[in-house]
Amino acid sequence: MARLGILGLLLYAGLGLALGVGERIPEFALLDPKGNLVTPKTMRKPAVIVFWASWCTVCKAEFPGLHQVAEETGVPFYVVSREPRDTKEVVLAYMKAYPRFIPLLASDRDRPHEVAARFKVLGQPWTFVVDQEAKVVALFAGRAGREALLDALLLAGVKLP
Repeated sequence: MARLGILGLLLYAGLGLALGVGERIPEFALLDPKGNLVTPKTMRKPAVIVFWASWCTVCKAEFPGLHQVAEETGVPFYVVSREPRDTKEVVLAYMKAYPRFIPLLASDRDRPHEVAARFKVLGQPWTFVVDQEAKVVALFAGRAGREALLDALLLAGVKLP
């Protein structure tokens, strides 16, 4: 632990604050692009929930690999911008390159950045893998590697091809 440095300690401390493995995801009510309300009860599970921002260079680099995993597995990937300035139009334009992703947008009940706060997300990208019961089985702060993500999906009960 002594070799982590300041950035490492901040990240380590931040992970301690985030929604943890074994915890049920918090309640939220956001809209999919068709206007359907998505909540923890209505979302398809197991699932992956990714918090991102349109200006995030790590997100931009990570999304092609995440999208490939979504295509290969058929697991729903719900993407939530934690940037309050990312409008519906910005999010939908960004997501045209990733048709397997399900962007979640503001509703009358919730805003995406408020939902990110309930998940205790401190940056982007942050990725949560949840099982059939909407419990977190894995959390990735920063870029999620392909093999680690596939392992997490197995823990969530996904039968991989």
